[in-house]
Amino acid sequence: MTTAALRREVFAGPAPQALREAPAALPGRPLSILHLITRLDRGGSSDCTLLQAIGAAERGHRVTVLSGPAASPSPLLARASAQRRLRLLAIPSLVRDVRPLRDLRALLQIAAHLRAERYDIVHTHTSKAGALGRVAALLSGRRPIVVHQPHGHLFYGYYGKVRTALLIRAERLLAPLAHVLIALSFRGAEEHLSRHVGRPGQFRVVRSGIDLRAFRRAPAERGTARRRLGYREEDIVVGSLCRLEPIKGVEDLLSGFLIASRRRPRLRLFIGGGGPLRERLLAAARSAGAAGRVTIAADWVAPEEVLPAFDLFVLASRNEGMGRALVEAMAARLPVIACAVGGVPEVLEEGRDGLLIPPADAEATMRASGSRPSSRALAPEAMSSAAAPSLSGEELPAVTVPPSRNAGLSFASFSSVESARGPSSRSTTALPAVTGNSSRAKRPASCAASARLCERSAN
Repeated sequence: MTTAALRREVFAGPAPQALREAPAALPGRPLSILHLITRLDRGGSSDCTLLQAIGAAERGHRVTVLSGPAASPSPLLARASAQRRLRLLAIPSLVRDVRPLRDLRALLQIAAHLRAERYDIVHTHTSKAGALGRVAALLSGRRPIVVHQPHGHLFYGYYGKVRTALLIRAERLLAPLAHVLIALSFRGAEEHLSRHVGRPGQFRVVRSGIDLRAFRRAPAERGTARRRLGYREEDIVVGSLCRLEPIKGVEDLLSGFLIASRRRPRLRLFIGGGGPLRERLLAAARSAGAAGRVTIAADWVAPEEVLPAFDLFVLASRNEGMGRALVEAMAARLPVIACAVGGVPEVLEEGRDGLLIPPADAEATMRASGSRPSSRALAPEAMSSAAAPSLSGEELPAVTVPPSRNAGLSFASFSSVESARGPSSRSTTALPAVTGNSSRAKRPASCAASARLCERSAN
């Protein structure tokens, strides 16, 4: 099914039979909503979940967030805890890895909670919590509306063929247990449907809401950020923000950087996010004699504090739901290069907003070494939009990014920024906002969109 056909099916097709048969909420009363997620660590899925919960609570609904233990808690937890209509509850047995006994204990605890509480909507997030939550809703004997939001998928890039095939089979069996499936992109929904997971009319596409205002100040904060990180003005800084895990392609990024930096001594690499691959990456940099050029943060870093120091942003993920860090980098007016996986091609328009490269492709790091990014002419209205974005009205401000007219597919092409960069190199054009619409500019779009979706489903 093509994306164009999917768009027609998703928004024009009939609602799933289960949703049409779901019990209606009493008109005029607040909804009782449960959000269930495996863990609330720092990251896109946790932030999206908490922002949705906060948004629903601000709209007057009663919200509960149920999660397992977090190793590196999301900074949004403090804001969520301050909400009067929002509860944060823990299930210690709910963990990310497959642990049959703990998983069974978590399933029974979730089912018991659903029997003890009466929820209008059960909104599950991520794969593990999504599986346990959907089964628990069935076992509870209640009839809540069940919404599942996987925040991407595990269909490629994570596991071997056998385990991936088992996961896909499990998702096929679980899909009918949800009334609505929320995808971050049309391509994400298509990747489910092409594997016979869910039905077209079951999917709704809701982008992750991101407040971009802090990132629009990045050009003015460039000098301060570079001094704080120890970079000189003549350094060319390639940066990425992600978890240091294999699925994020950080080893591919480092390998490509080491090749490109052999002939370009001013290149520097910064990777922030923390994770299990940090020591291996540092060892690889030392072995290549590039330890002084590579910085790998030991923990999560605030994107708005480090993005201004970069000259180029790279997202090397082998699987990505949408690419939250990519959107933030684009809002910071950085040139961007990203792997063409998941919903990334819907965020980044090839040749206009940056470059798309194939994932985990060593050859791609070798090509187009002589290329250099160039800006195209800007329409007066685009320049006006980039220079003076409005925060009022129904639409969030457009993301502004530097265009790159380049067909190259290599990390060596990043290094061509060295010859092109200058104080005035960050020209901008307008990109249609990828965060959707909101009647309240200060709240990210997905909060309002998800709340409206839940309200429509329940009435």
